[in-house]
Formats: sequence, C-alpha cells, structure tokens
Amino acid sequence: MHVVQDEKHVLFLCPCMEMCYLRRRFEEQFADFAGKTYIGDTGTFYFDNIGAEDVKLFLLKQTYKSLLFIFETMDVFCRAGNVQQAQQSTRLAEGLNPL
Repeated sequence: MHVVQDEKHVLFLCPCMEMCYLRRRFEEQFADFAGKTYIGDTGTFYFDNIGAEDVKLFLLKQTYKSLLFIFETMDVFCRAGNVQQAQQSTRLAEGLNPL
C-alpha cells in the first residue's frame, strides 16, 4: 500500500487495478490531464505525475460523472478496508499476529 493516501494518490496515482479500471470507465473525466501510464493493452491507466492544481481542478468540476467517479472510488476503498478487517479478524481468531 502506498505511504501517502491523499486525494492526489487516490484519484490519479494509485496503480491498483480497481482504480485503474474505474479511471478507464470515467476516462472522459481525465481528458484534460497529461501523463497517463497505460497498463498493457487493457486501456486502464494511472498518472505518474500530477500536481496539486490538477487535483483542485478535478474536484471543482462537480459534474454528475465526476461525482459518480468519486462515489465509486469511495466504494473501492471501503471494500478494501472491509477485506483487511476480515483478514485481521481471522488472524486474531486463529491466534496469529494480525499485522
């Protein structure tokens, strides 16, 4: 997991497949930004360099599609958190160190 989990990382830099696929689904929301790194021939992508001003511009869009992207992004990270919690609970039940 990436050390810094801020808006910049989550919206643009996170290379996890779930986020890359989500960016592909909402590709028109990222049309104004340069520096895409494509993953193979899947059409999925992340950005390798993005500035704070780009993040601000993205968040200020506030269109239906951009808000839906943010909503679905939150779902991705909530599901990831639930999986980690379940794995930690299983390790505790088995008497193992959860970390």
